[in-house]
Amino acid sequence: MKRRLAGSAVAGMVAASLLLTACSSDGEGDEGAAAPIEGADGAGEATSEPEPEETVEDPTPEDDDIDRPEIRVADDLEMVFEQPDTDDPVERAVILDSQRQFEAVFAQMTTQDIENSAVSFYTAGDALLHDMEALGSIADRGRSSGGVMRFYQYEAEMLDDESALVYFCRDFTGVHSVDFDSREMVEEADSSALPTHYVARLELNEGGIWQTHEKESEVDSEKCR
Repeated sequence: MKRRLAGSAVAGMVAASLLLTACSSDGEGDEGAAAPIEGADGAGEATSEPEPEETVEDPTPEDDDIDRPEIRVADDLEMVFEQPDTDDPVERAVILDSQRQFEAVFAQMTTQDIENSAVSFYTAGDALLHDMEALGSIADRGRSSGGVMRFYQYEAEMLDDESALVYFCRDFTGVHSVDFDSREMVEEADSSALPTHYVARLELNEGGIWQTHEKESEVDSEKCR
């Protein structure tokens, strides 16, 4: 039996978490703590932000013989992902596909290249619906993100052979808002911005891709400290 994130929480959280960096001058942010997640059991908790031993700017596909779409984020946004801290090949695959999903979303946000978007390759279900709605809203506002965005403290929890939860944190203290057309900064980075904790539910599709089906986020989470 596959465990699901609370759908009512997901609906309000995805757009807010994306708009938090792209439209911060409009006062957008997370709408509150997400509902309790079945099976989470406090995974991912920490008392201080870790110092990652190894990070990569791009979650490059490993040698799995899968024909993956190329993901290109705009040059003015750097996304730095912590390498999976596990030797389990399935857990690594889950985490890497979760990272690619987030990268695909910000690639479309920062380039608005819908034709070459990889969002639907790594996203399905409620997450795809809410991500596309959020991206449309951000595009209408003419905003994007620039600077450096860091993702860390990854942990995968296998629910069964074809579903998993991924926990991780995002630091956007180095991210500023830019006007999409001019690429000029319209909102400076907030060095005091608090980290956000995410929980994503992924399912393995027939093509061997771990697609994100649902996401929840929590600003200023104890799990990211």
